[in-house]
Amino acid sequence: MDAAGAEASRANASSQEWVIRHQEEQLNCLRRGMLEMADRQEKQLTAVCDRIDTLARQVQQPLTPQPLHPSSAASTPMVPVQTPAAPAVQLARPERFSGDSGDCRAFVTQCELHFELHAASFPTDRAKVAFIISHLTGRAGAWATAEWQRGGATCFSLSVFLDAFTQVFQHTKPGREAARALMRLTQGNRRVTDYAIEFRTLAAESGWNPAALVDAFLEGLSEVLKDNLAPLELPSSLEPLIALVIRIDNRLQDRRRGRRSNAPFSRGRTDDYDPPSSLPSSVASTDSPVAPLEEPMQLGRGRLSPSERIRRIAAGECLYCGQRGHFCKHCPNVPVRH
Repeated sequence: MDAAGAEASRANASSQEWVIRHQEEQLNCLRRGMLEMADRQEKQLTAVCDRIDTLARQVQQPLTPQPLHPSSAASTPMVPVQTPAAPAVQLARPERFSGDSGDCRAFVTQCELHFELHAASFPTDRAKVAFIISHLTGRAGAWATAEWQRGGATCFSLSVFLDAFTQVFQHTKPGREAARALMRLTQGNRRVTDYAIEFRTLAAESGWNPAALVDAFLEGLSEVLKDNLAPLELPSSLEPLIALVIRIDNRLQDRRRGRRSNAPFSRGRTDDYDPPSSLPSSVASTDSPVAPLEEPMQLGRGRLSPSERIRRIAAGECLYCGQRGHFCKHCPNVPVRH
């Protein structure tokens, strides 16, 4: 009985294994059939979209008036000549979207550009949905093909289709990711202009209020710029603040280049911002015969205070005489040394 039972168990297991293999083969056949059907459907939709574009261009071409015979010119009523239509904007086709990236915003935006600027080519929402489906591949193409063949309401309304499409293939949260990136963003060794470009890009998606953006921008600046901004009255909005910081950064960069080109003692320095207080005492002293022209001074007096130096840099004034229109190394009031 034991041997017979074991033999029956083996036969039963072999039968179940055969059934499973048979079902897997059927599933593979069905999968291949679906992929082939999706590929044929994609080719058909591409051909339809190309045909629609061709017809739209033919419709938009201006009509050329036929010349009239001299004998019939007097009896023929004047027909107003149609003015040539403006040439259609040439847009690149959207890149095919497979759904693997988890972010479909760029693809949807490219399709919406076609819908807006080539409106004659997409008279209905179903035509717009067909255009989107024709540019889908992979998982996204299989999902959209199934929706189209099902004939549901998804493929008759663009808004309904985009809602379902983004729910399936938009995995990232742009606002939250931009906010986290803003919290980590710092200027580092970059110029303020480069830092401001990245900051504006993230700020547009973060959803933060203006006061929070101002605080985040100030927090990410380098320590040198924070020190230069400390005694100033700062703007309460982001764009004027960015403009002020860029002006100060440019002034500091000009001073650094001036020290490297004209001052012998600064040729070996590599720091971006070299405050005057860090100069050797023999050079910083006003009695020294080799004091550089960039050393901030006032006529008839000693060195400028830090707050006055920052104020003059922000106002574009000469650090030697306090006048505008020139830098201190070109100041006409500097006495000639013999």
